[in-house]
Amino acid sequence: MGDDMFLSGDNRSLRRGKRRAPRTETCRPCLLWPKEMPDLTYQGVITNVTPYGMCVRMMESIPAGSLVQIQLMRDEEFKYPLSAPVEGMVVRNSEEEVGFMDHGVQLLRKAISHATNRPVANAIRRPVTARKARTRMHTIDLHVTDRGIRRNER
Repeated sequence: MGDDMFLSGDNRSLRRGKRRAPRTETCRPCLLWPKEMPDLTYQGVITNVTPYGMCVRMMESIPAGSLVQIQLMRDEEFKYPLSAPVEGMVVRNSEEEVGFMDHGVQLLRKAISHATNRPVANAIRRPVTARKARTRMHTIDLHVTDRGIRRNER
């Protein structure tokens, strides 16, 4: 992975990166808006993503420390959402190409509350009884005569 190892400044040794998780390169359109102003939306493209954050490339600049909502979109016309909006905080912004700003967004994940442990109710178990042996079929030859039914023994 490109994020795991880096060459040192003198190009003589490798050093380990400081990332918690490797980046996944992507090119997903998104809408981004400040949390306190949901009607002010910006269009952008997510260039890479990790479980902890993402890099969003936009024309506008959002100051570091701003709380934002990010909505991933299905299409390039920004009409159809892909998932529910996620909350994040802009931790850095830098000008990469002329006219484009890259924003490093740290995702703010809500703590998952665990359900309280309840005692398990034991179901009343019936005692296991021995299964009865299956009955076998027997063939019997019966002859009907004047004197009634006669049985032939074998």
